[in-house]
Amino acid sequence: MQMKETLPERRMMAMHETFNSYISFYLKPSRIHIFMDVLRGIGSPSRICIKIDRERERLLLMPYYKVDYKSHAVPKDVYRGNECMELCSLKLCKIIANRHKLDTERSYRMPGIVDVDDKIAVFDLTRATEIRRDTQSAR
Repeated sequence: MQMKETLPERRMMAMHETFNSYISFYLKPSRIHIFMDVLRGIGSPSRICIKIDRERERLLLMPYYKVDYKSHAVPKDVYRGNECMELCSLKLCKIIANRHKLDTERSYRMPGIVDVDDKIAVFDLTRATEIRRDTQSAR
């Protein structure tokens, strides 16, 4: 899936090793799932930072090396298996649900591009697709 990109972004992505991935938002329990391929693609960091653009249309995920209120620790077990990282953030889930008029009783997946060279992942929050019960992984 392609994200809408500006011309400079398209040129940058063409020169870098990239791959497509997803991020999932489980809005009822306010959980965010970050898949292992994304974490490995941005360099298998021990901490990450999540940022949202002003229009709240894109979410940026990147390594973050300080321990402070902006960072989230990546559990070591994530890199030992096929698990995803799970964050709980009522505030972030509410911001995204309100901005994109998403049903807070449902779960959604957003496509993104992982830039391996720059160690960043950018997800398109405007392209949310509902995760149906039959496609959700067992918890």
